[in-house]
Amino acid sequence: MRKFQTRILCSAVALLAAMLLAFPAAAEDTDLPKATHVEAEPLDIEFESLAAMIFDAKGRLLAADGDGQCIRVIDTVDSEGKATVVDTIKLPFKPESMETTASGEIYCGGQGTIVRINAKGKIVARTGAPDSPDPHNNNSRGYHARPSRVSGIAALDGDVYVAVGTSWSVRSLSNLYRFSVDLKEPKLLLENLRGCCQRCDIKARDGRIYIAENAAYRVKIIDREGEVLEQFGKKSREGLEDFGACCNPMNLAFDTEGDLYTSESGLGRVKRYSTDGKLLGLVGIVDTARFERGSHLASSCSNMAIAVSEDGKTVYVMDYQNSKIRVLKAE
Repeated sequence: MRKFQTRILCSAVALLAAMLLAFPAAAEDTDLPKATHVEAEPLDIEFESLAAMIFDAKGRLLAADGDGQCIRVIDTVDSEGKATVVDTIKLPFKPESMETTASGEIYCGGQGTIVRINAKGKIVARTGAPDSPDPHNNNSRGYHARPSRVSGIAALDGDVYVAVGTSWSVRSLSNLYRFSVDLKEPKLLLENLRGCCQRCDIKARDGRIYIAENAAYRVKIIDREGEVLEQFGKKSREGLEDFGACCNPMNLAFDTEGDLYTSESGLGRVKRYSTDGKLLGLVGIVDTARFERGSHLASSCSNMAIAVSEDGKTVYVMDYQNSKIRVLKAE
């Protein structure tokens, strides 16, 4: 009995040590430089479950509501100085990621499906996500297969890029595909991208595709054919230049000047880089509940989508755990 108790105690101590290594405390950030933005009041808009967020060509904030199966179109500052939902685009699935284009179209993916939505909010093209099992068919183990997560979508120069998860675990991997604008002719570009819990955000700009390969603690930059041009970042518990917690960077965004913004789930940090990976500074830290739902690992490895206003003075941050849109304002 005493040996059994000793084994239990040792296991508990080992587990605690592993958790402390995986989830560095906020205290490690005490020497960070002053942030350019501070947190203001969150947007007063209710969501069932926030899943993705991005600005459209008209400067409106699009927020994908998973359980609500819709995209809410938000005027971030209306005539009364408040954020207001001005339109709702219904979807036949729970959205997981999306992209917008200069012509006003939206690409959205979720539950193994990818759609193209025109400027009037109508679905004009639809396809199944590669690698994703058909959710309507039973798999060989006798239960319904869970569709792979569409974890990232980017559009650039007449192409659409889609990251699709291939397993469900902390060691999950994602594959990257290139489609035509009408979601045909899928071509596999990269395999086995390391994205915790099938989260692998992607953005595109100036002929390059940027991949938040969070479980590898880096941003990978590729060309149209999937050739790796460069990458930056590594795991670090100290300083600001690299990425901490588990696993980061989680999400990416660009401002109008072309600077790259990264978010770090579990730490609440938003940072700004040049497109070649030079750290330009700390944007801000969002006070979100790290472990409000689920396990420590699941809560720390969660979407933290970011969107930057045209003037760069406001950064919107998706609080995945609480389904709120947090706001960072320039000081």
